[in-house]
Amino acid sequence: MFYEPAKGHGLPHDPSKAIVAPRPIGWISTVNKAGEINLAPYSFFNA
Repeated sequence: MFYEPAKGHGLPHDPSKAIVAPRPIGWISTVNKAGEINLAPYSFFNA
């Protein structure tokens, strides 16, 4: 596959934004009133 940015890609979204690998993630943790712990991955790409 050969991609020339000057010619445009003709797609509804920019494909270069979808090929970030590995995707950076952070871990969000919470503790509820019962003391139960929840840990979930968060990525800006989910937003």
